[in-house]
Amino acid sequence: MSSAAVPPDIGCAHCGQPLPPRRRRFCSDLCRRRGQRAERVIENDSYAASVVRQIRRMGVRASADLAALAWLAGAVDHARDALAMAVDGCRSRGYSDGEIGAALGITRQGVGQRFGRKRDVHPGPADSGVVG
Repeated sequence: MSSAAVPPDIGCAHCGQPLPPRRRRFCSDLCRRRGQRAERVIENDSYAASVVRQIRRMGVRASADLAALAWLAGAVDHARDALAMAVDGCRSRGYSDGEIGAALGITRQGVGQRFGRKRDVHPGPADSGVVG
């Protein structure tokens, strides 16, 4: 939580409107809720770096503990599934295999080989299966 107060001449921290009397950061309760929700970022770059550090430490621990080795192997499977899900999501948002490959450090062909060919993915309601 930020302890820095917004100067009154700047306005609401969420919408930018002038602040009413006795308000310091937000002009209304609605703006306060929305503004504070927007400030709650959990999965940012710092979070990702923390996950990487934890996995590295688990690798060190797994070198001496068979139970930890089994856990680490399971985590690798989950990470592969999550990566495939992320690639499908990027494709559904219009990113090309070339753009995805550049982000992953592999070629466009490598994306197709590793995650399957580009499918027709449409984000939306599922088809009922009834032919009309």
